Amino acid sequence: MGRREEDVDEDLCGTVVAGKYRVERLIGRGGMGAVYEATNVAIGKRVALKFLDREAARDADAVARFQREAEAAGAVESAHIVHIFDSGSSEDGRPFLVMELLSGEDLRSRLKREGRLPVADAIHITGQVLRALARAHAAGIVHRDLKPDNVFLCRRDDDPTFVKLVDFGISKITRRETTLDTLTRRGVVLGTAFYMSPEQAQALRDIDGRSDLFSVGAILFEALAGRPPHVGSVYEAVLIDICTKDAPDIRTLVPEVPEPVAEVIARSLRREREARWQDANDFYDGLALAAPGLLRTGGLGLPRAPLSSGADTNPIGKPASAVEAKVVTAEGTAVHPSVPGDARAQARRTLVAVIVAALGAFALTALLMTRRGGGSDSPPVQPTAASAPAAALPSSPSPAPSLSVAPEVPDAAVSAHKPVRPAKPGAKPAASTPSATPVKPGPAGVATGLTLDTKGP
Repeated sequence: MGRREEDVDEDLCGTVVAGKYRVERLIGRGGMGAVYEATNVAIGKRVALKFLDREAARDADAVARFQREAEAAGAVESAHIVHIFDSGSSEDGRPFLVMELLSGEDLRSRLKREGRLPVADAIHITGQVLRALARAHAAGIVHRDLKPDNVFLCRRDDDPTFVKLVDFGISKITRRETTLDTLTRRGVVLGTAFYMSPEQAQALRDIDGRSDLFSVGAILFEALAGRPPHVGSVYEAVLIDICTKDAPDIRTLVPEVPEPVAEVIARSLRREREARWQDANDFYDGLALAAPGLLRTGGLGLPRAPLSSGADTNPIGKPASAVEAKVVTAEGTAVHPSVPGDARAQARRTLVAVIVAALGAFALTALLMTRRGGGSDSPPVQPTAASAPAAALPSSPSPAPSLSVAPEVPDAAVSAHKPVRPAKPGAKPAASTPSATPVKPGPAGVATGLTLDTKGP
């Protein structure tokens, strides 16, 4: 009888990988790999090592996704994106990444513990996420899997919730005229359902930064309301809801959210991407105007990312001619620009497209599960806590089940301006969030900034 993968993993402890990284201990495991704390023996620096397991290392898509993480994170210079220092292969041929070791917890863990956040905390975190995305989008990187699990909150002397974005494993990389998107094929949905944009839920190929901004809006909504804007009992139901229904007004769930902040969130969650914030700078500016004093005024001052010019434009709900967007002005008033148009035919076409994509995703999941023997996969290992530079692993189950569709590929791991009514911090959750099957947590106090299993939180 063969030895268990966990036993083999434990054997790595005490060994030196690639001649310079001494493995100290196992932090945690996911369905496709494991993360360890290690020390660079040459300089004494503590790092996180993320390995693919042996079976995943034989899967071309899994290896491509692993490499994608290193390339995407390495292409962006931002203090708010987890640093990847090195990569290589172990003596037995398993690819690994060398990452900073993070101290803190992911946003999912905090929401699980507190239910929801005060307005000031949620906006502070969102502003930092937008800073990271402004840099990433300007470098041609679209994350495509933003969710609370991939927003890591580091403990620093000057900021106990310093944000690091992790897990760029399914990112889309665009450089000049070339798009490196080998992991995405038409009809294959990648991402986590609760936070997908409508265009991502339909597996369209011309995804751009506005899809990430939709995900940020969904994360901010959940941070304030205690539940995502779109929910459902099964994966397909969530996708259909995202593509055919507008997100609820957050004030119906949490009345104390200031109206200008609610308007900013509503705009970020528009089904029509032309009606959303068009880049991270705009989103940041709108949030800063809606919540004065919480974010630095004057904007991010970062390069603006070009929008997609692909063929799959405006796929969602209403046609562009029927877009109705509420825009919060500097005075806090709402403007409602709208142009008449019949959205029903387009909505029907969208519904069909979503159902086809969802069924394709379901079939792909079933096929891959069968190929792997039908065993149940553990949810992703998520960040928890460590020291200054550190990498993170999930320490607790996520409140909402992560419904990623490329199940057999590992997740690669990798602030906002005008007066408003103050919110009441510490409000209790308005609604409960679905729970997920617990994952075996890593030791408390150590985080690795990466998710290991695409089966989701």
